[in-house]
Parts: sequence; C-alpha cells; structure tokens
Amino acid sequence: MENLDLMQTFSWLAVILLSTSYWFQIWKIHLHKEVRDLSMTYHVLLATGFGILTWTAWAEGSTIFVVKQVATTIPVVIIIGQIIYHKDDHWHDEADPDCLSCGKELELDWDFCAHCGEKKPSEFLTKEGDSKVVSI
Repeated sequence: MENLDLMQTFSWLAVILLSTSYWFQIWKIHLHKEVRDLSMTYHVLLATGFGILTWTAWAEGSTIFVVKQVATTIPVVIIIGQIIYHKDDHWHDEADPDCLSCGKELELDWDFCAHCGEKKPSEFLTKEGDSKVVSI
C-alpha cells in the first residue's frame, strides 16, 4: 500500500510540474507577445497526445487520470491559441540593430541575418546610436 501512495504522489507531482511549466510559458508569451521560437507542430502533437490519453482515461473510467490529463492539455491548447494569435507579433529590443542589407531587426547574438542571410558586420550602430563591436 505504501508503494501505491508513493506512486500516486509522484504522479501528481509530475502533473503539477508539467502544468506549471506550461503556465509559465503562457505567461512569457503574454508578456512578450513573441512566439516565433515556438513550434506549432510540436504543440499540436503534444495536445493531440494528451487528448488521446484523456479519451483513453475516460473510456477506462479513470476519473483521476482524466483530471491529470486535462490539467496538462488545457495549457497546451492555450499555447496553441497564443501561437495563432501572436504569430505576426515581434518582441522588440531597442538595443537590436537593423540589417544593413534588408533593414530587418537583428538580435545581438546573431552572426547572420535570419531574414536575408547577410553576415552581420563586426561593428554596427544600435538604434540608440551607440557603437557596438561584436567579436566574430
């Protein structure tokens, strides 16, 4: 009986950890409106897998397993909604320079422009007019 209690405790702990990590992701998206680094395919597959497990638990009559699956499925579905809603949004940092070739914003740690492939110069001006030197 003690092993069963320990397994149930670990099971609930896993659900709490997974669900909490998804809610942190939701909050991060809410703050930054940035979803370009998130994979829609990954989250759809994850939600589908969780959905299948939820349906399986329902068919087996395991109410507790249904609750656990729903607790992880709901935040993933919310993330999918955020990806759709914010797909054209871009989090902007004033320190990020613009590409000299295409004019789109570069991130400081990029060596090449993600939009046109142009190599970032070793020295550039930020939007604030400060000169930055990047060691390449």
